[in-house]
Amino acid sequence: MYKILLILILLLSNLFSNNIPNNISWYHSYDKALITAQKEKKNLMLFIASSKNNNSNEILKQYFINQDYIEYINKKFISVLITIEHKTSYPIELFYTTSFPSIFFVSYEDESYLTHPIYKFNSKEEFLNILYSIDLKTK
Repeated sequence: MYKILLILILLLSNLFSNNIPNNISWYHSYDKALITAQKEKKNLMLFIASSKNNNSNEILKQYFINQDYIEYINKKFISVLITIEHKTSYPIELFYTTSFPSIFFVSYEDESYLTHPIYKFNSKEEFLNILYSIDLKTK
């Protein structure tokens, strides 16, 4: 059931992301996202999820659908959504995790971390503080 829900969220967000400003424009290929990030000089936001973990779905719904900061994320970052059960390649040695979901903010220049990985989602305010602090550091 959770796997179906995650796939449905991914498909719907991908289908409507260009038409609705309050949805993240997700990439599903790390390599394509990195190329785009380098061309556009935008950093990456990598969301690693597990379809076996209901928390991944809840965090996607709570933090990344119909939020007032989505336009900011789309403007400042290239967002990548990786589901570990699917055969999507990404540099797992750089972004290894056993905690799902996990978010990594990554430099487009050298793929280094811009802040510590996010494993716990305590509040939207805490997430926004991290998000905005990255922007201040990279100016």
